[in-house]
Amino acid sequence: MRLLKVHDPSVSALGALLIRKETATIGQTRLTQDISEVIHDPEISAVHIATPNHTHYTLAKMALEAGKDVLVEKPMTLKSNEAYELVDLADSRKRVLQVGHIFRYNAALQLTRQLLRTGILGRIFYVRIQWTDSCYYPDRDIIFDLGPHPIDVLNQLLNDWPQQLTGFTKGYRNSKDHEEVAYAIAEFPNDVFAHIELSWLHPRKTREATIVGSEGTLVVDCLGQHLTRISNGNSEDIPVSVNNTIESEITHFADCVAQRATLRESGLIGARTVEVLEAIRESMWERPLPIMQPFDHTAAMLAVLEMASSAPKGSFPNDENADNDRFERYAGMLLRSGFLRTVATQEGKGYEITESGRKFLKEYQDIKRDDGRRRPQIREDSVPQQ
Repeated sequence: MRLLKVHDPSVSALGALLIRKETATIGQTRLTQDISEVIHDPEISAVHIATPNHTHYTLAKMALEAGKDVLVEKPMTLKSNEAYELVDLADSRKRVLQVGHIFRYNAALQLTRQLLRTGILGRIFYVRIQWTDSCYYPDRDIIFDLGPHPIDVLNQLLNDWPQQLTGFTKGYRNSKDHEEVAYAIAEFPNDVFAHIELSWLHPRKTREATIVGSEGTLVVDCLGQHLTRISNGNSEDIPVSVNNTIESEITHFADCVAQRATLRESGLIGARTVEVLEAIRESMWERPLPIMQPFDHTAAMLAVLEMASSAPKGSFPNDENADNDRFERYAGMLLRSGFLRTVATQEGKGYEITESGRKFLKEYQDIKRDDGRRRPQIREDSVPQQ
């Protein structure tokens, strides 16, 4: 397989390839800003698409329709229906369609998968995935940018797809609408669940998977390809034959192209991954968690005082709040403060406000009234006209 063309719409990006020592040998004649020079070149039989996420579908479709084999980086697309469309298109044109789930070629994860198949951990309880960076991408969606690999890793390790998903995101820098941290809970068959952490705020780049089972735990450092087993309080490093995952991925793609191995598996995994990412997004839009507002205890006690001050003697509390536990707690605090006193009623015991209580309540009401007078009012004629 030979490199024939490199396309990028950015002149500066192409120029950088000529400056860097590792890519300087590409040569200027192979660089182009015109994608049609790649798509319509009969000599080019396969393309590797490593472009902004939102361009993956369009470029992959163009290449497949032109009869070229395609390796497209994650996420395969931003919509699952478009991803499945590409799978069907590749199948109908007998083209190779491979998705860049590079951690499928990670030696540590491959060994972990093999060990899990032997039952080394007994019954699997849950999996924790931590995928973090310290960076800033204002034009990217953290779910679709960092999320594909963790979802694919879970599919590798558990050999299954989530049955239910719940997600939560938060943004801090620049705009709260641009999320930089995300958490997802994925529920799998057999009571297995996974917790996924995605972050662009974490101080270190982390790619780690922890699998917890009845007979121990496996911790996988996916970057360093380091595997540790923890059992009965003992920690054991398991040897891994570290590999170059990028080289393994490209070699596998080249082999599939040479052997015409046009299997649908990689494309279907890519499409299903996008479907899971969509479900995480939808879980945040459609099922937000209710937010409990903090209770204002000071306001509640003042309300009790106001009710006591306006109630006829011996009629407070009334039937509505007589059995209210929270009311009784506030009444007790006001009794100890000298703002209420107990009185005998036909029902047994009641409360009435004391002179100290009336004085305190009046001072509070005066302060509240003065604050309202001092608050600046906006007049209609002071509002700028458009």
